[in-house]
Amino acid sequence: MIEAYEEVQEDLKSRCCEQAERLERSEGEMIAKTKAMGLLQADHDKLQVEVSRLRLEKEALEKQVASGDAVVEELEKEKKALIDDMAGTFEEGFQEALAQAACVNPGIDVSSCDSTHHIVDGKVVPLDLDD
Repeated sequence: MIEAYEEVQEDLKSRCCEQAERLERSEGEMIAKTKAMGLLQADHDKLQVEVSRLRLEKEALEKQVASGDAVVEELEKEKKALIDDMAGTFEEGFQEALAQAACVNPGIDVSSCDSTHHIVDGKVVPLDLDD
């Protein structure tokens, strides 16, 4: 009977040792997972800061784009005004040149002359804008 009791006691002792080893392994795994979780949390926090920074940068860039668009629009208006002014100046100059030609050459007929015409085979003809 003592032998059976010693056997049971030895069996219980063996199981306790196994349980203690499992518990130690579990604690080790828990510590490793806790460290990994801490690292992941730190990475998450860094990424959150980076996301916030990028959002602010995006907003600033969108404001710059909007400002740039306004500048481009204003420049386009100025460009159109300059083109219109240049066209008017060209037309005035062309008319002045015709008047001078008529003054230097009395009796010359400049009625068919126009800034939208050119000379082809000795004749004044309208510009062909498709060329």
